[in-house]
Amino acid sequence: MSMKNKLARMKQHLGMKEDLKPAPVLEETKHPNVIPYETEWDAFGTKALWFEDGYTLLREKVYPLNHQHGRYLFSDINNMIHRWQDHQLNHPLSAKGRSVSDLIFFDTETTGLSSGVGNTIFMLGYCRLQSDSVKVKQYFLPGPEAEVALYHHFLTEVGTLGNLVTYNGKAFDWPQVKTRHTFVRDQVPKLPKFGHFDLLHASRRLWKESLPSCKLSVVEKEILNFERVEDTPSYMVPMLYFDFLQEQDPEFVKGIFHHHEWDVLSLMTLYTHLSSLILDCEGDAIWPREKYELARWYEALGEKEIAMNLYEQLKGVGDEVAEASLFAYAKGKKQQGDYTAAIESFLKLVGTKGFTYLAAVESSKLYEHQFKDVEKALYYSEEVMKNNDDYVISQPKTKQEKMIKELEQRIERLERKRVM
Repeated sequence: MSMKNKLARMKQHLGMKEDLKPAPVLEETKHPNVIPYETEWDAFGTKALWFEDGYTLLREKVYPLNHQHGRYLFSDINNMIHRWQDHQLNHPLSAKGRSVSDLIFFDTETTGLSSGVGNTIFMLGYCRLQSDSVKVKQYFLPGPEAEVALYHHFLTEVGTLGNLVTYNGKAFDWPQVKTRHTFVRDQVPKLPKFGHFDLLHASRRLWKESLPSCKLSVVEKEILNFERVEDTPSYMVPMLYFDFLQEQDPEFVKGIFHHHEWDVLSLMTLYTHLSSLILDCEGDAIWPREKYELARWYEALGEKEIAMNLYEQLKGVGDEVAEASLFAYAKGKKQQGDYTAAIESFLKLVGTKGFTYLAAVESSKLYEHQFKDVEKALYYSEEVMKNNDDYVISQPKTKQEKMIKELEQRIERLERKRVM
C-alpha cells in the first residue's frame, strides 16, 4: 500500500472531518514490463521484447564492413556474390540470382545435442550484411514460459528473408527449430520455406583429410586464420544456461552470446572463402588437395568437363593427390570412349602403392573388351595377384576375400579364352 493511502486511513481513525475525504484505497501492483537485471541487460546491449505476457531478450551488435575477421573483411562477401552471378556451372553453394542481403548466417544454442523434444533451443541468432554494416541479432529465451515470445519475434523478423547459411543446420539446427515450433505454432507465424546452404558438408568435402576435425572452431583457426580468445566451450553452454535459469543473472550467459556471435560471423567469412575456392578452382593458388576435392564435387554434380580439367592439372605419379587425380582422369577418359588415353593413364599407376590393384584391374578390362588382347588382359590380372597395395590392405577381410575370388574367376576365364 502506498504512503498516501496509509495516511488516508490514519485520518479516518483519528476522526477527521468528512469534508476531508480520504483518497480511495488502491492496491499497489508491480509493473508488468519489469525484468530481472534489466540494468545489466541494457548495459550488454540487450532489451526485452514483449509479446502478450512473455518476453524474449534481443541483443544487437553492429560491425562496419571494413572489420577484419581472420583472413577476410566482412565486405569481401560482396565481391563473391557479384561473381556468382556470372557463374555458369551447377553448384549447391551458388548464390546466382540472390543478393547478399538474402543470406541469413544462422545458428542456435540448445540445452543438448539430441534431436528429441526434450532439447530446448534457448538462442536463435544470425548475422546479415546490410548496405553499410553487418548486424548480429540474437534472440534469447529467458525461461521456458517465453517460447511463444521468442518464436513470435524471431519469425516476424526473418519471415521475408531468403537463404539460411548454417553449419550442420540441415541435420540439426533447422530440424530442431521445426520440432520446437510445433509446440507454439498456433500462436506464432509459420516457418518460412528457406533455401539452405550448409557449410559443414562443404568443409568436410574439402578438408576432412587435412584437418584434425571439421568443427567450426578448427576450420576457423586452420582455414580462416581466426582464433577465439577466452571462448566458452560448447560443452559448458547448457550448464551455464541452466545456472542462468536459477539465478537470472546475465553474467552466466554473456560468454554464450559471444560464442554464438563468433559462430555466425565466421559463417559469413567461411562462405566467402568457400565461394573463392569454388570460383577460382582452376587457378594456381589453391592447395592440390582442395582442387582434387573440388573436382570430385563437380564430378558428382554432373559437371564432367570442369572436373576433368582439374584432374588433368593435378595428375601424375609419386604423390597421393596426383595419383588419385590420374586414376580419376583415366576413368573419365574411359567413360568418354577415349580408350587409348585411358589405358596410358592406368598403366602409369600399375606398380604404385595406392593404385596398382585398381589400375591393373581397369587395364585388364580394357585390354579384354576394347583392345581384344587376351594376353595383356591376363598379364595385368595376374599382376594384381602379385601385389598387396595400400588399397587392398585397407579393405575389410571379407572384401579382400571377395576381391581375390573375383580375380581368380577372371584369370580362369581369360585362360580359357586364350586356348580357344
